[in-house]
Amino acid sequence: MTHPPCCPPDKEKGQCKAIATAVTLLATEADSMRLALAFSRALQLHNPGNILFYGTLGAGKTTLIRHMATALPNGENAEIASPSFTVCNIYCTNPEIHHFDLYRLENGHMDEALEESFDTPRVLTLVEWAERLADKDMPPDGLLWRIFLKENNVREVRFEALGKAGSLCLQHVAGSYPIELTKSP
Repeated sequence: MTHPPCCPPDKEKGQCKAIATAVTLLATEADSMRLALAFSRALQLHNPGNILFYGTLGAGKTTLIRHMATALPNGENAEIASPSFTVCNIYCTNPEIHHFDLYRLENGHMDEALEESFDTPRVLTLVEWAERLADKDMPPDGLLWRIFLKENNVREVRFEALGKAGSLCLQHVAGSYPIELTKSP
């Protein structure tokens, strides 16, 4: 696998390492909506191509995706639902969203439609249960969202940008939403 210069490979894992990271806390549904709105604005300028969501059942992956998709142009009419049984839903937003849910797939099994979506320009591919992807199938560019449930239903979201567009997206969000942005070495 070759890596673009903005996404140097992690020598130990053979995968891209984060070039920027950020973290935030979501204490309420309104916080989730504001974060999704900030990302939807940033995505219109800096589409990283892929956002991979990690988190346990009930962490809020689908909720964040629903808020983000409905905040995008043409998203007000999108019927956002987790594609647990269909594997993929497509929303006619701008950018177009391909929403995948890998919960029912076997670990390490790459869905052919997902592989094609990773390689489709001007599409935003959103993947729930990304932990089910094999390392070799991870896209070299994009954003990772790791969602952790804390006490009192607070969610901690850790973001990792794997390429230049993802890093620019995080920087744009940091200008309008309280995320703690750091650069990776």
